[in-house]
Amino acid sequence: MTKKESRPPQGPTSQVGDFRVRRARPADRDAIFEMSKHIWGGNDYMPLVWDKWLNEKTGALLTATVDGRPVGTTKVTLLSTGEVWLEGLRLHPDYHGLGLSKLIHKATFREAARLKPRSVRYATWIGNEASRRIAEKNDFWQIARAGWMWGKTARRSPVRSRVATVKDLDSVVRFIHGSDCYEAMGGVAGSGWTFHQLSRRRIRHLITHGRVLVLPRRGAPRSVAIYDTGKVDDEVCLGFADGTGEDIATLARDVLRIAAETGREKASAMLPMGRLVELVHAAGFNEWQPVRAVVYELGARGIRSGDEKLEGVLNRTLQANESDLLDVFADFLVERAPVSLARENARDFVARHLLPDTDRQLVGLTRNVFHSLRGETLHTIMRGIVDHLQTRHGLAADAMTASKSRITVKHLGRRIAVVRATPTAIELTLGPRFGACFSRDIKLRAEEVHVDKKTLDRTSGRSESVRLVLTEEAHIAGATRAIDIIMKSAAGRAAGR
Repeated sequence: MTKKESRPPQGPTSQVGDFRVRRARPADRDAIFEMSKHIWGGNDYMPLVWDKWLNEKTGALLTATVDGRPVGTTKVTLLSTGEVWLEGLRLHPDYHGLGLSKLIHKATFREAARLKPRSVRYATWIGNEASRRIAEKNDFWQIARAGWMWGKTARRSPVRSRVATVKDLDSVVRFIHGSDCYEAMGGVAGSGWTFHQLSRRRIRHLITHGRVLVLPRRGAPRSVAIYDTGKVDDEVCLGFADGTGEDIATLARDVLRIAAETGREKASAMLPMGRLVELVHAAGFNEWQPVRAVVYELGARGIRSGDEKLEGVLNRTLQANESDLLDVFADFLVERAPVSLARENARDFVARHLLPDTDRQLVGLTRNVFHSLRGETLHTIMRGIVDHLQTRHGLAADAMTASKSRITVKHLGRRIAVVRATPTAIELTLGPRFGACFSRDIKLRAEEVHVDKKTLDRTSGRSESVRLVLTEEAHIAGATRAIDIIMKSAAGRAAGR
């Protein structure tokens, strides 16, 4: 087997024969074109790009085969240095449901890794459940959703905006990078179903090719639009627009005028849903279907390799701020509802349907522990600890297990805290395995403080674990401070877990 061929391990797919993914060959053409007749009602664009993709010097066009017969394709494209774009995933309908698409994706990811990417992205139709599941299971995160529209071109009045020049580069870049459209699209802009990062280099390229329009005609840009031509059908596509409502409408109509001047009958737009889509739709891009593109990017932004996973960070943040989120969502619903709503009803709806109702789950989990406590003081201490774990750090019911006298809390898959009730005290044990963060002479408000010498780090003189004995309400402050210390250490050591 050559380095350019990939054979997946045997498993459920073995029933289809010898399945492999390799570099595409000219001889694959007829089989791929025959397969395309069964995709998208015979309107697949693969025949339009096959020869071009096959001859590209960078990236790779791959063919999936069963017993040597081509049954699928996938394309890895290098849009710019380090910017990898995945496209063209196809699988013959006869082989759907056998897990082959997943294996083709894995081969695609391996090929993408060879290009030493800074980013790996792809787009799919919002209703393509198979493609979206593969993305979500392979650490791809959604960065944008865009509505796809078309407008008929016509030779109307002259273009009212001006074409930006290289002298405008700095001001145009500042405008774009500070715009709502840029934020809503995760920093990319569509040209058909290919989404390029709107880097300074990309914006300069578009300006050089006369594809950035600005208003007013003199002075600094107040509104900006970007269009480009799609690489499949050479269609003009409006991929960025922002500014005042009146200007956006003018810029959209100008794109239709420019498309008409080049002999095209239609132009398309790929923009974030909401205000921009509504303005551009009203300006003439009014051929509309419920078609949306979803853009995925490999890896979560702002999360480094080795950090706590994004799901964990967001889940903890959600649970720590649930009450505030309830208010935000309720206010939004009351403001946007077509009829008058009571805020209390909206808040209850959100608690029932949109948020996890952590308080309800937590009370159910810890009920037996609280019932076993003797005296109001122990109740108050236990409540203070549990409340801090939930509202400060988001460690709630999904992170806890409870028995009659003990609550165990996990973080990053490991036990971080044990809260145990005795007849006369609450004992809180924190760590180990989250870093040496407790000094031997640490001062914490508690009846007793026991720093675990077995977990002592001789270099720093700190230990990974501490046990507090709590008997008074004032000791809650000591417990919460100790929890904050170990959580800060856990965040700092996440890369070494």
